[in-house]
Amino acid sequence: MKHDPERNAAAYLGGLLSGARRRMFERHIVDCEDCWREVDLGRRGRSVAESGREIAPQALRERVRAAVETVRPRRRPLWLLGGGAVGLVALATTGMMLFLPEREPQEIAAALAAFRNRRAGVAVESQLPARLAGFRLTDSAQLQLGGVDAVAHTYVDSSGDEVLIYVSDEQWPVAVGAEHANAGETWLAEKDGLVLICLDEPAPSLIVGNDVHDVELAAYTLRP
Repeated sequence: MKHDPERNAAAYLGGLLSGARRRMFERHIVDCEDCWREVDLGRRGRSVAESGREIAPQALRERVRAAVETVRPRRRPLWLLGGGAVGLVALATTGMMLFLPEREPQEIAAALAAFRNRRAGVAVESQLPARLAGFRLTDSAQLQLGGVDAVAHTYVDSSGDEVLIYVSDEQWPVAVGAEHANAGETWLAEKDGLVLICLDEPAPSLIVGNDVHDVELAAYTLRP
């Protein structure tokens, strides 16, 4: 996580962090005095602001209400009257398009499916070390993910939890709802109980696992 205490604290207090980022930051501030101080100052400032908020006087509220009630309503455009069915249909269609869910890139969807289904590939020589922090490499296989060639490296920790690291020669697309982040990280996302972190260096890599701590640790170890 890029060490910008003021910005990080503002995002945390403003509710701008996803569940994964929020948990990571909460673990971070336990050991970081600067970020802890910014969060504490932000909370105190918000408390002072809330305590200073006053309800408008009754007389002022009545004057505002009277002014609002005397404002003449605007005339509706003619195309909304009588023969405006075509316009209404156009508006409804536009609204439906605005609320259609964004489609997940096929490479990301394929990587998630490969992790869940333990999809096998053609065994190849590993591009990554046999040991990675607290993980042990158990398998390396070549496979295609949505048309992209990648090598899937399966790592297991002492408790049996798995982390898959997909390495490709091509840049990975961005997952829907991903957060663009920090030094060495392209983005982080959560998908139906899985955590994904994408790295551009030392090679385009997509790290997938069930536990945010495991995925973050693997990403931290891979960073140059």
